[in-house]
Amino acid sequence: MSAAVFEARYSRLLRLREQGYEELSDFLGEGKGLGSLARLGLLRRREEGAAFQRYHGYVPTPGADPYLLHVSERELIMVKPGQSVKLMKLMAKDPAPDAVFKPTYAEPTASQFRAVQELRDQAGRDLWRTQRAERVHERLLCGWMDLRAFTTRTGLGEGALLAAELCSGREDLPHPKAHHLEVTPAGSVYLEEDPQFGVLLIRPGMELPLFAALEPEKAAYWCGLP
Repeated sequence: MSAAVFEARYSRLLRLREQGYEELSDFLGEGKGLGSLARLGLLRRREEGAAFQRYHGYVPTPGADPYLLHVSERELIMVKPGQSVKLMKLMAKDPAPDAVFKPTYAEPTASQFRAVQELRDQAGRDLWRTQRAERVHERLLCGWMDLRAFTTRTGLGEGALLAAELCSGREDLPHPKAHHLEVTPAGSVYLEEDPQFGVLLIRPGMELPLFAALEPEKAAYWCGLP
């Protein structure tokens, strides 16, 4: 970080502290990473990387609005005044507190948002397909991941989910456009189906744990990073 950028950031940080804000890194303290906030859908990986970005490129989601302020031009994430205790209590509800989380594993999400735009463009006048694209876009903004993006990155798709018994095939679809795979109880740790639009989504912060569950040897490098 250059001296000018650092000074501007620090000046803004001091002003916010005077107003009762607390920087997220100070709130978390040593030994606590971003995993809980990501799994709770309060942080997501941003679309593009940047030279001076902090927090490994993670930014607050709309769900974090009651708790966090994001000053994007200064790369600051601040806990809002009076929200520290509430945020701490919320983090205690982490759905998978023991799940491996390495923020450096997550890639910028621009390609996922481009894929959603392609879905919109291809929808034409089909209202259901347009709504489906909008739903996926909303989920991406909340930290979820379309299974197809995971498959593109890892090469692991529906076949691997079936083999690991994280999904099972459906003989009867609940409606014509439902997904042909059903998430099993074991798979529900990592996945959720959007029942209306037939999309399999990876839960926030669970991309690497899913990779480790399907291909532990290939995922071991990322899981072992500091």
